[in-house]
This record gives sequence, C-alpha cells and structure tokens, in this order.
Amino acid sequence: MQSQTTARPGPREVAEAARRARQVVGAVLSPAGARGSSEEWAAALGELRALADVVEAAEAEAAVRLAAIEPLVLETGELVETHRAPGHVSLDAPSIVSGVLGMTAVHAERWVRDAVRRAADGPDGTDTATGLGALHLAMAQGRLDGYRAGVVARELEEVPAQVAATVLEAVDAYLGVEDAPRLRRRVRRVLARISPDLLRQRAVRARAASSLRRWVDEPGTDTWLGTFPSEEACRAWAAIDALAQRLVADGTCEGIDRARARALTDLVTGSATIDLRVHVVTVVPDGDPDGEVRPAGSAVATRPTDLVTVHGAAPGEPVLVARDWLERAVAATSSRTDHLGRVVVDPSSGALVPVDDTGTDGYRPAAGLARLVRARDGRCRFPGCHVAARFCDLDHVVPWPVGPTTARNLVCLCRRHHRTKQRPGWSVVLHPDATTTWVDPTGRRRTTHPLDHRPVVLPDTGSDADQPARPAGAAPSHAPHSVLEHLLEHGGPPQPSRGCRVEVHRPRGRPPGRLVVELTPHPRRRRSTPPASPPF
Repeated sequence: MQSQTTARPGPREVAEAARRARQVVGAVLSPAGARGSSEEWAAALGELRALADVVEAAEAEAAVRLAAIEPLVLETGELVETHRAPGHVSLDAPSIVSGVLGMTAVHAERWVRDAVRRAADGPDGTDTATGLGALHLAMAQGRLDGYRAGVVARELEEVPAQVAATVLEAVDAYLGVEDAPRLRRRVRRVLARISPDLLRQRAVRARAASSLRRWVDEPGTDTWLGTFPSEEACRAWAAIDALAQRLVADGTCEGIDRARARALTDLVTGSATIDLRVHVVTVVPDGDPDGEVRPAGSAVATRPTDLVTVHGAAPGEPVLVARDWLERAVAATSSRTDHLGRVVVDPSSGALVPVDDTGTDGYRPAAGLARLVRARDGRCRFPGCHVAARFCDLDHVVPWPVGPTTARNLVCLCRRHHRTKQRPGWSVVLHPDATTTWVDPTGRRRTTHPLDHRPVVLPDTGSDADQPARPAGAAPSHAPHSVLEHLLEHGGPPQPSRGCRVEVHRPRGRPPGRLVVELTPHPRRRRSTPPASPPF
C-alpha cells in the first residue's frame, strides 16, 4: 500500500481559509442585541485579539514568500518567476504590498522589512539569522500583536542575532502581559546587562542621526516631529517655555501649548533669513465670455483672516494659510521668478498643462520644462510615495527616443520607483489631464494625481467662535487695491511693488474655465539659471 503525504497549503488554500475565517467572524460582528457579562465580553475581546495576532503572523509569512519572488526574462522573451530563499527581498515587493494593503510607499518598505526580519529568521550562523523568530512565534500563538512586536524589534535593530535571541528569551514571559512602553524599557535593561557596548553604540548613532520632520496635518496646520540630543533639547525647551510663559502672561496666547508652538516659530524665524517663493494663480470662471475674473462665492467682504490654499509647504499637500500672511508674502517677493512659460490649469485635475508642449529633441529636458514638470507633480508620482519633486528624477513614461521629451511624457519619480517602473510586469500611462495609471505585476491598477492648482478660498464670514487678532501692520479688510484681492478675485493683476510680473491670458480657441499663467523674470534683476540636476 502506497503511503500518501499531505501537501503543504499554498497561496490559494491560504486565501480560501482567510475567506472562511472572515465569514465565520463576520457572522458574529453585530452583538448589539446579545447579552453577556463583562467577564464574558472581555474573554470574547481577548480571543478576537489573539485571532488578529495570528492573522498578523500569517500576513508576515505571506510577505516573506512574496518578497522572495524575482521575475526573470528568458532568452525566448518569456517572463517567469524564480523563488529565492526566505529572507530575500525583491526590489518591487514593497511596491506590490503598498497596493494590496493600502499603505504609503515608506510604510510598506518598513512593514516588509520588519515582517521578513521576524518571520524569516534563519538558522544560527547564516546570513538570514536575525534572532527575532521568538517574536513571530509569539504572534502565531496569539500572545503578541504586531505593534508591540515592532517596538521590541526596533530596540534590537542591528543587534547580533545571537544577542537578540538571548534578550528575547529573557523577556519571553512578559510579551503577552506588558504594554509597549514597559516592554521597551525591559528590553533595554536586559540589553544593557548583556552587552552595554551595543546599547551605547546605538545611543551614539541615534544622537548623530537626530532630525526634524514635518507634514501637513489638520486643515491649516502642520505637524513637526523632531529628535535631538538630550542636552541640546533641554536648553531649547527652556528657551521655548520661558517665551511661552510670557506670551500667556501678556495675553497673546491663551493656553501654554499654543504659546509654546508660537514661541518656537518666533524664535526660529527671528534667527534666520527666509527666502520665500510665491507663484500666484488665478482662475477664469466658466461661462464668462469676456474672460473677466470675478469674485467667487457670496458678496461677503474679504478679510485678512480668510484662509487660502497654497502649495509647496510639503510635497503634494496643499495647506491653508491666512490671507493677510499671503498678502504680505506676495508684496515682499523678490524680483526673481522661475519661468514656467504659458500654462493652463486643467479643469478636471487642476494640473498645470503647457499651452505649447513642444519640448526638446534631446534626452534631457530644458531647465524651464524641468521646472514645469516638478511644479505640476510636486512629488514622486508612484502610488503612495511622497518624496518631494526636487529630489526626484524626471522619467520618460514612454522611453526616449520613442517617447518625446515633453511635459506630456515626463513624470517625477524618486530613484527607487524609477527603478521599480523598469522592472518586468510594471506599466504606467500618463493621461492628458496629468493623472497616471499604474499596473503592477499582479494586475492591480492604481491612479495618482498631480497637484491641484485650482485655488480655494475659505472666507471669514464672522461666524468663527474665536476671531484671531489682526497682526500689527496688516492691511484692513476693505483695502480696495490689495495685491492678493486683485490676483485671486478681481482679475487684475496690478504690478506688485516688488516681485515677479504675473500675466493672465486666455488664448484663442481655449474653452472657458481654463487658466493661462505666464511668469516672466523682472527685467531689472536676472539671475543665471542653475544647472539642471539629478540624472534623468
């Protein structure tokens, strides 16, 4: 009698099991009419949490297998997949994961790296050994969730595999019962006892790599995240807090938290020279046969406290700023301006589209064309990537020389996603409205959008609960000839006292509602154009 062995489940069996589990759990997800004691519901919550931990471990296992697949083009032109050993991470694996799980590109790269470190822990002495296998086992047993596992794994970053395994053996009993901060402190104490030199080296690297980052948060606000050497942070915080206390005492700010934020910006801007570049955009409304720009919305008088959207403060994210601040920025703009040529704003996407897209015959775009594409995209155009356009390559969507060097065939891509686009199985299409459609090797389609340059003004109708005080020197709301009012609402534009000349046109044959803006350098001060940078 021939013996039979049960085959290990493959991806199809895993997917089918996941569907069945979803159906089973989904059938009990409406407990509104159910009755039970607090002890019973707490037990149910714990079991669901354990199930989620097991699922996270299974996700990591699937990511390990996905990351180990490398495409290979045979001499016959056939595309096949080769499977490397667990622990290998292909170049485009995080990009595929970002589409499947709806993550940003940066988050997907970290998630894949952490999953591989935990779930692909190889034997001692091998290149794939990480010593973090105990974390993956605890997750598979339903004792540890992905967040706390990530906290522990980050504490053991760059620690030799044998040392990491020893630390995890010492803290294993606490993985299922302690919260993340206590686990972090416990791991540090154990590591300091086992190998104090490793912990010191980590502290030295962290101090050397201190940084400050920012991103757009709530409408009209930014969030900053900084890491600083402790002694420098202590002195800086003392200065901020002292100024904040004075701002609260003199009534400038009501709360201490708001006062500290104000104190930080006041201290920074008071100690630096700031070069602010302003591009003004106005829109010709639909159905206006004369091309006259008229105020949009109600007839409420404009106020310095109106909020206006602007681009450029963060890659790809518009921000809301006060009208009076933007008014002063426009009036104080230096005489130099980047020449973008004559462009229109696409009415559906808000993208900057050149009126004359002739481009160049060569491979490298001219400086003006490069500035236009970067101003249009604002960031890397790969789905979920937020690298600023100034750090990106300009890539030909249809490879040159088959594809021309024009704005309708160029997109901003960071170096990693520039290489990803060239991998087998990837394709991208740049549409006339400057949106892009990406297709990954699994057939998943995603769309990215350019910056929306259609201006938005949120008028202050006087209904706000708290009216901020008007800054000293701000123009009154009834100023009849303010630069910003003419540029954004009354069609002007008048010539700023200092700054660029902005000309608004509507070319013949263009449909109403399309914007044409021409920015030309001030004739009194011209500066040489910097050499075109990163490789394309």
